[in-house]
Amino acid sequence: MTWTIRYTPSARRSLRRLDPSVRRKVLAAIETLAEEPYRGKPLQLTLKGFRSWRTGDYRIVYTIVETEVEIIVIGLGHRREVYERLTRRL
Repeated sequence: MTWTIRYTPSARRSLRRLDPSVRRKVLAAIETLAEEPYRGKPLQLTLKGFRSWRTGDYRIVYTIVETEVEIIVIGLGHRREVYERLTRRL
């Protein structure tokens, strides 16, 4: 079963800002998540309820909405900054 992928506006902006080669890798990883959404690791503390999937040095942070069979990409970015940015936004 393939899950529907949705993006928050900030995740869409982050995706557009990525280098084209990195963007392709991130989009390929998101397509993998559409097939197997529970592959990402559950996050803790202030980001509890979200999951993270690694692709190279970049992270995709998302949540799963089981009742709607969809994945919502909350944010994405380089590993050194993505979690801190999301924590500030929430």
